[in-house]
Amino acid sequence: MDRHFSLRQFNQVLLALLLFFGILYLARDFMVPVAIGGLFAMLLAPACRKLEQWGIPRIVAAIICVLAVVVLLVLLLIVLIDQLTALAYDLPRLDYKLTELLDEAHRYIKETFDVSREKQNEYIQQSFRSTLQYAGVYLRSLFLFASSLVVSFIIVMSYTLLFLLYRGRLKSFISRLTANYDANAREIVSKITTVASSYISGVFLVVLILTAINTAGLMVIGIDHALLFGLVAGLLNIIPYLGSLVGSLIPVLFALLTKDSLWTPLVVAIFFLVVQQIESYILTPNITGAKVKLNPMATLMVLLLGSAIWGIVGMILFVPYLGIAKVIFDNINRLRPFGFVLGKDEEEEHS
Repeated sequence: MDRHFSLRQFNQVLLALLLFFGILYLARDFMVPVAIGGLFAMLLAPACRKLEQWGIPRIVAAIICVLAVVVLLVLLLIVLIDQLTALAYDLPRLDYKLTELLDEAHRYIKETFDVSREKQNEYIQQSFRSTLQYAGVYLRSLFLFASSLVVSFIIVMSYTLLFLLYRGRLKSFISRLTANYDANAREIVSKITTVASSYISGVFLVVLILTAINTAGLMVIGIDHALLFGLVAGLLNIIPYLGSLVGSLIPVLFALLTKDSLWTPLVVAIFFLVVQQIESYILTPNITGAKVKLNPMATLMVLLLGSAIWGIVGMILFVPYLGIAKVIFDNINRLRPFGFVLGKDEEEEHS
């Protein structure tokens, strides 16, 4: 009988997981803004509480916090556009280096595959003409994407504002919902929200510190547009492993194209390797907290799962939400084994 009961429990858990991830996939247009708004709300909750302690009404405090985020994001966008414009002025200098690389590629293809330079140029021209034919479609898609991005941003900020306004009611709802499972449900929910808010704030603080370190290091090495590459590398670090790899490859490739010596891109690569070690062993453990430290296996699995369900956005969002899930697991007795398997604790077995 116990065997049948265990099998039934396993089937119920499996069905619940299939329904959960199926809903996430089918309702992604609705869920993605909610998930992003929830992260922003957890990030802004401490500041909102502080303003309320100063006697500012909750709705005014929430609006101030959301407007501050909007201003910061607009300033960030202005900086990125300014840096990209400055990078565009360097394209002629990059063109000379790219021409040299293309000449070497032409020679290699001719010697290896016996394809003449004329045929190579003919193929490139045909590809370029076919690309131009679809340029209108690409521009129209880009315009639609930009429009949808603005609408999505407004929706996300609206969700953030509503979550900040109704955070007390949401906390009470979860406490009442879980009261039957744990007598200290209200205390546990309060602890979870506090730790989760600190964790999300820590993630963004790590990104800010890495941006400053990356920018300063690239300036010292002598890489042009250090602010752009440092900012992009810092933002991409939100995606574990893959983000830091892509963020470091971009300035390395730029150094290869702009510097005559191979030592400069090598120094850039070593610099980012050192920064990654600092982030992994000093910044993240001390800022986000050891209790929310996820092991590489869980992180890689949730990255792939997030990519499969929500694409690139899922790769960014699923990791912090897995960290929040670990906080929940660690504070509920029945779920602590799940928190243990996701974490990177000193109690790990080395068998």
